[in-house]
Amino acid sequence: MFRINSVWRKLYWFLFGLSLTLFLSGLLLVFQGRGFSQTPAPPTSPAAPTSPAPPGGQIGNPNSPVSTLSWNGVALPDWGQITFSSMPPITEGGSFTATPDMVTRLGYDPSRSWQRGQNPASFTMIGDFQDSFRLQEFDLSKIAGFVGQTFDNLRLSDFGVMKFQNLQSLVEAVPGLGDFPVDQVKPVLDLLTTQVPMGVDSSQTLSQLLAASPQLGELPLASLPLDQYPISDIPNLQLAQLGNFQNWQAVPVEQVPGLPDVPFSEFPNPIMPVGTSTGQVDIVFGNKEHRTTRTMSGSDVEGFSVPCYQDCAHVEFAGNESVRGHQWVSGKYQEVRGGHGILASVNNGMEPTGRHPFGEAFKLAIWDVSETQGRFNTALFFRICIRNAFVDLGCTPYFIGPVPWFSYEEKTSMVFLGPADWKDAQTDGGSVSTNAPDPSTERRNNSAQPSFNGQTFTQQQLGNCASYGGVNMSALSTAISEIEGDYDSVGAWSCVAGNCGRPLGTHQMMSYREDVRKTIASKPGGGAFLQKLDSGEPVGGQEMFEYFNDADQNALFEAESSTLINRASSEIDPQTDQPFIGQRLIERVGQMHFGGPAIPIDSGASDVHGGLTVRSYGQKVAGTYQQATLTSKCGR
Repeated sequence: MFRINSVWRKLYWFLFGLSLTLFLSGLLLVFQGRGFSQTPAPPTSPAAPTSPAPPGGQIGNPNSPVSTLSWNGVALPDWGQITFSSMPPITEGGSFTATPDMVTRLGYDPSRSWQRGQNPASFTMIGDFQDSFRLQEFDLSKIAGFVGQTFDNLRLSDFGVMKFQNLQSLVEAVPGLGDFPVDQVKPVLDLLTTQVPMGVDSSQTLSQLLAASPQLGELPLASLPLDQYPISDIPNLQLAQLGNFQNWQAVPVEQVPGLPDVPFSEFPNPIMPVGTSTGQVDIVFGNKEHRTTRTMSGSDVEGFSVPCYQDCAHVEFAGNESVRGHQWVSGKYQEVRGGHGILASVNNGMEPTGRHPFGEAFKLAIWDVSETQGRFNTALFFRICIRNAFVDLGCTPYFIGPVPWFSYEEKTSMVFLGPADWKDAQTDGGSVSTNAPDPSTERRNNSAQPSFNGQTFTQQQLGNCASYGGVNMSALSTAISEIEGDYDSVGAWSCVAGNCGRPLGTHQMMSYREDVRKTIASKPGGGAFLQKLDSGEPVGGQEMFEYFNDADQNALFEAESSTLINRASSEIDPQTDQPFIGQRLIERVGQMHFGGPAIPIDSGASDVHGGLTVRSYGQKVAGTYQQATLTSKCGR
């Protein structure tokens, strides 16, 4: 592969941007791929980024910022300027230890560890990218042309493949080396001199030597002091493809001279954006959110519409019809199944939920989110792949990270999403909570700054120790709110039996309920807001609160709960053959709140999200209710 000079690189990115623009406009553009110069061009100084970083700035190492270019208002990484060495360092340590059986089968040990602050080039290996970037197709001469360096004075110890070679594998890897006499290849001559006391005929070629004495092919180069020999001591070494060498898969990227400084766009299989979908950041939600089923995040194992039911920090996007209202869940708080083959069991088979907008080399995850600030950042995660001509162990989940990437803000940032590979809604399966601590647990309505007309609210505002039918209404409200959310909570848009809308507020009352609609419609602008709710457009918590505030929610909850308590008290508990009382009364009220007044007693049915059943929901309400009454100043 020849080097792309700076003129062609600029032309390439211009054509790429133009093609995507026309594609999104519904036009067909047929254009030729990039042009190549036939001889290596002189090294050029790195071009300045063509556009600033995304709103919110870039995060990571300020001494190695990631360059960007702008396409249709979206900041894309400028892979023509980004290299392994310029990437931000990893922020968490970890390790991978191969089993003895793996080491025996491979013939080398692929184990590795990494520490916070290390560059990705130090813990990723050539084999990890054999399908994505195909780095094994490089040779040192091509790398030297890309980075504008010569490697003649580097030592053999600087070239990571050398420690894995024996005499036979070296001759097989380096083109024409077998035609050289032994005495013209100093490292080989020294190896034979030290390892063969009887001596050899140094005038014969290496091919002749190995044909006559094949056992000498097993002599390891690692027995030599490789740091005492320049790379130029082995003729044509710089013309040998990395993939020709024995155990090339085990060589760290940083141990191939110049490779950490080659732009990603110059790899044998250059990195490219996948797909054309973009979205505007509409709302950032913290990890108290739950029941997100219109997701666009997941894994290449589970697909990219994996729902979330607990600790669902996410970002909701605005944009065209395929994007609007869909959610990208934070990988810091949610994991999904990943990996392939034997290595899929590493890290318990789990990886952060996320997307692949730039191919399979790494995964992009939303990481830290701040609902109060309306900001979030993203991070990259790498994986380990192990395969040679005889053994294929597959790839681990993407668990090596996070490597900080871009930051974004509500309402102003555009994000490149990649292929539109998500479904409209999915309720099967679900991601798994990581139980990661949330450093910013404040929500928009109880942050340090007063919100919603200068007031802050908690779930205990209902009540004045009100009781109905022997039920502590404040404790009941608290019990349901613990499951459902806060006064500003807005759930995912969904449809049930032809009714479509969003669950609203601390008790998650559906927006298609007549009493909820009547309350909202009574407010100035309420009719337009109902139309927005009905259409599935994104809705923020503060906007919702303007039309359905805490007083509205509490009034409807008291009215509904009184009706449900009356109905439950008149039903017969199948466990006792007596009317519902005590703990079981609270369970039944919770069941009816969840499934409707006519829901069968102790039903095993679940809602469209597939989380709690009617029975388990009621039990959870009763358990929380009991705790709330024990701590309440009102007593039971």
